Amino acid sequence: MTVTQSPAVAAGPQPMHRGILSRVLLRQEFTLVLVIVVIGLVAFTRNHAFLSSDNVLELLRSSVIYFVMACGASLLTIGGGLDFSVGGVFTLGALSTSLLLVRDVPWPLAVAFGLAVGALLGVVNHLIITYLHVPPIIATLGTFFMLLGLNTQVSQGDDVLPLPDSFTKLGQGDVLGIPSVVLYAVAVGVVCWFLLERTRFGINVRALGGNRQAAIQNGLRVVRLDLALYAIAGATGALAGIIYTARVGAGQVQAGGATTTLNVVTAVLIGGVSLFGGLGTITGVAFGALLLSTVDNALIVAQVPPDYNNVIVGAILIGAVAIDHLRRKRLYKRG
Repeated sequence: MTVTQSPAVAAGPQPMHRGILSRVLLRQEFTLVLVIVVIGLVAFTRNHAFLSSDNVLELLRSSVIYFVMACGASLLTIGGGLDFSVGGVFTLGALSTSLLLVRDVPWPLAVAFGLAVGALLGVVNHLIITYLHVPPIIATLGTFFMLLGLNTQVSQGDDVLPLPDSFTKLGQGDVLGIPSVVLYAVAVGVVCWFLLERTRFGINVRALGGNRQAAIQNGLRVVRLDLALYAIAGATGALAGIIYTARVGAGQVQAGGATTTLNVVTAVLIGGVSLFGGLGTITGVAFGALLLSTVDNALIVAQVPPDYNNVIVGAILIGAVAIDHLRRKRLYKRG
């Protein structure tokens, strides 16, 4: 996503601000932890079951889907892109895998196919944005609405089941009392953290999101990098759908959708990823996803009407964007 900036802003963070950047990002994560703790304590006063081991495990399970999707989406957003099609990709990845499974295709091949479908959809988004010059928000929203119709056609409007036990065990099992799906999310998070923080790829992603024009002038292969980021976002979106399918035991045509997209974007932004690119951490995104799940879980445990969930998520999203604006004002010199 290209953003017009003043000359001073285009220069990016000055060396003297690097220490400030680290401290601000750390404080963002600390703030999220504090908010999660406060919400948890309030919910606990309403219902002591909130801190029970079963409920805590359920809270972690419910955050897995948001986090896996948000990992790829955060890399893309840090790189200056944007993807509002993830809710549709989530569903098509799940349905594609499920349709192969009910035809007795071995689950590793079915999962690989679902991931490939997600990556391909990311590539399609990239091609529309790059070669048709459609703004990312419009391109990915258009893809999202097309996927809504395609998902219904692919599944004929019905959930895909029954799925083989060899597949559902992947999502319903546990290791030493820890749900398998949580371990999958940790693995995805570690890989994405490593890519962003410890590789040349991650350096290039931040450079691209921080100043696209400067990245081009410095010889970065911008088109190739954009392609990789959109493919990763698509693949993680499909992976989340596959994990969800293994957990519930069916390819659900109504899973995903606009609500999932909104929650993923919200998790990315409240996790400290800048809407304008260049800034963000996978750790922050993990806490962002956990915060969303905590809000949802706390409302259920406290027996608060579920309608309030959307109100709270919307308020959190507005607050996250406002905080991002204030943060960028502190981090960059204005011309």
